Amino acid sequence: MPAPDLAESWGISGDGLAYRFALRAGLRWSDGSPLTARDVAATVAVVQSPGYPDRTTAAGWSGVKVATEGDAVVTLAPPAPRSSFAAAVAELPVLPAAGLLGRTPDQLRLGAGQPLPSSGPFVVTSADADRVELQRNPYAVPAPRLGAMQLRLATSADAALADFQAGRVDAVVASTPAQREMASRAAGVRLADSTTFRFVDLLFNERVPGLDDPAVRHAIAAAIDRHRLISASVGGDARPQSGAIPAGIAWAAGAAPEQPAPALSARALEAGGWVAGGAGIRQRGGVRLSFILTVPDAPPIPAVARELGRQLTAIGVGVSVRPVPAASFLAGTLVPHTFELAAADWDNGPDPDLSSFWRSNAAPPQGYNVAGGPADPFLDKALDSLATVSDPRARRDAAHDVEARLADGAPAVFLYAPISTFATSSRLGKVMVSPVGGAATRYAEVTSWTLAG
Repeated sequence: MPAPDLAESWGISGDGLAYRFALRAGLRWSDGSPLTARDVAATVAVVQSPGYPDRTTAAGWSGVKVATEGDAVVTLAPPAPRSSFAAAVAELPVLPAAGLLGRTPDQLRLGAGQPLPSSGPFVVTSADADRVELQRNPYAVPAPRLGAMQLRLATSADAALADFQAGRVDAVVASTPAQREMASRAAGVRLADSTTFRFVDLLFNERVPGLDDPAVRHAIAAAIDRHRLISASVGGDARPQSGAIPAGIAWAAGAAPEQPAPALSARALEAGGWVAGGAGIRQRGGVRLSFILTVPDAPPIPAVARELGRQLTAIGVGVSVRPVPAASFLAGTLVPHTFELAAADWDNGPDPDLSSFWRSNAAPPQGYNVAGGPADPFLDKALDSLATVSDPRARRDAAHDVEARLADGAPAVFLYAPISTFATSSRLGKVMVSPVGGAATRYAEVTSWTLAG
């Protein structure tokens, strides 16, 4: 959950319409000037200005009002209760008002190569196409133990891993099993794993004959062996997940991984009139349980799909895998519902709000009824509660309610949460990495990094 950083404390009003932050005393930018509530207000104003290029970020700040009390207190007021607003605040980098006021987004973009003062542990001293040079921020609290760092901007993950193996860089992130294996071959390497906010699922198109039968969807869900799937297709580098909340959001995720029951699945299908026909594929009334599984052509998802096919064949459900370009998977496959089964890797972000994935009455771009199922006002009400309540215990209860309702409807089978690995060389001292988190997790303890020796 979000924790204070520049703020020493924060609170939310009972109606969820006011977020009040008290900044830490003595905050300074890297040039020595004070960091105040005025800087927060200026940053929000830029994000809300016409022409701001990041539309996704801008949408999250639309209609938010800002009020300051002196230099140390700022109140942010979203136009409606939104539980994920705290995560949006945490992900917005506060910039110095002196470098923002009176400048348009175009002017800021043109000056992007000129570093602004920093409030973080390091300050940018130079940047070009392949590297960024950082020096210790003399006003950072706590002060980083390293005096300088260099960020290398690789052209690809393979290039970054090659630099790491050759000893040209001291740390690299590996986000796939193949990348982790490459990193592990470096001499003296240390690997630290984090469960991400991502999840991989098998999605049903409920408009397809056969998959419109809830009993079939439940039978498929019960037959899948997640541990075997992870071992066979991602080398064990994932955490089994059976609920809709990503396993990396540990405080909200409630569903325990389920034990596979293929024999029970087969009996349930038999009881529902789905009997084995040609090639062992079950059928009923002229409908065969044989489906095309469409996936983005981005590893390891095709391998995941092939293992799913092997497991489902054992209960009389046929699967053929159809990879499509990853860039067109969402717009060309999911949104128009031109799939029967689909599998993909999704980044949910740090907040458990699942509305954009599962709201039954949503239409793009506000959200997606990705399974194409019928309207479900009870699910939508549960999603509304998860999206709006701010009390942590109430949110956890709402998250569990959403998971239970999705399990009942079975629009998808949730398979696993991918693991991200941070590899460090023996030149660095021990690097602490959070066991859960997003892409920035590896830098959470950067102030404590040291050189070995």
